[in-house]
Amino acid sequence: MHRALPNLLMSKSTNSLPAFLHFARTQLRNASHRDLLRFRYSSPRRPPRRPNWLDSINGNVIFVAIIAINAGVFLLWQGAKSTYQTTRDPTLWIFLRNNFLVNWENITSGRVWTLITSCFSHQDIEHALFNGLSFYFMAPGVMQVLGNSRFLGLYFLGGIASSVTSLVWNRFYKHEFNFSSHGASGAILATIAFYACAFPRTKFLIFFVIPCPAWAFLPGILAFDVYRSVTDARTRTDTAGHVGGMMSGIGFFLWRVALRR
Repeated sequence: MHRALPNLLMSKSTNSLPAFLHFARTQLRNASHRDLLRFRYSSPRRPPRRPNWLDSINGNVIFVAIIAINAGVFLLWQGAKSTYQTTRDPTLWIFLRNNFLVNWENITSGRVWTLITSCFSHQDIEHALFNGLSFYFMAPGVMQVLGNSRFLGLYFLGGIASSVTSLVWNRFYKHEFNFSSHGASGAILATIAFYACAFPRTKFLIFFVIPCPAWAFLPGILAFDVYRSVTDARTRTDTAGHVGGMMSGIGFFLWRVALRR
């Protein structure tokens, strides 16, 4: 997630995930068949889950829909900036600020939907591209493992947990009253954390080149974001939100494992 700056014409350039931990793809084939079978079928005594209408939809439809919503909101932000610059009309900007940023004012004013809508909101092209690339390479593998409905549950859980963690941390620990946050990083990091827990021998590519096993990648990025949350007061990346997203993904994995015992 990113902090949204109060200046109307200010744009952000810091990408949402720590720079040295960007990855280009995951290698599902590197996870052993034993891992996959243990995760998906560890309890034969449980009856098979009845399919619902979400799971009957082609997963590509959900995948494209999430990308399209993010792209649409991004274009609205660009339109709002352009409109204000040319006509000085802030109407669209105010609408987006009130409905697609998560901040203390929006929540206390009753706009609780921003806990979710902020996860589809990006103002910068760099922010949108990095999160879009991460989602593109990460989401299909997780969707294949979980199915559509559980994937959406994980995705929205990560987004909400990220928003709540960001609000609480910045309001009560850092005592910042005017911050705003947005971006899909928390939801995406929830899927990354879940996948890393389910397939710890999977390789992530750091800098798109350097292979790193998931069992090392996840603790590394989690420790990095915890450190930055505590020590870096000037970062424009919402690292507390990142931590909330990752912890929700880990929790989701543990919950799924517990259900199979």
